[in-house]
Amino acid sequence: MIDNPDMVGYGVGGLGLVSLVAQGIWTKFFSKESKSSDALVAQLTERITAQEARLTTLESGLDAEREARRRAEDKVHALEIDNLLLRAELRRHGIDVQAALKPEFAPLEPIKARGTD
Repeated sequence: MIDNPDMVGYGVGGLGLVSLVAQGIWTKFFSKESKSSDALVAQLTERITAQEARLTTLESGLDAEREARRRAEDKVHALEIDNLLLRAELRRHGIDVQAALKPEFAPLEPIKARGTD
């Protein structure tokens, strides 16, 4: 009946492979489920990309705000030191000026001016 059983096996295997490729092509390009799945993947990819861009923008804004706050704190600290030095110099000349606000580093006892013991 069949002269060469190997040829039948190759034929069945070849037809199986062709049907598998055809089913993959059908699923990929012509199936509604595949098209909706591809659209969902594309939509989610766009949303993730937009969220990442938004997150990057927020992080850069926060970095800029932190840097501005540090510069402002440095300026305030320098002004507090200048104020403390000026009040110490005034006290040295016998002029007592009270601090408008009590900073944390202000001495608890007033510093006596030199030569006023």
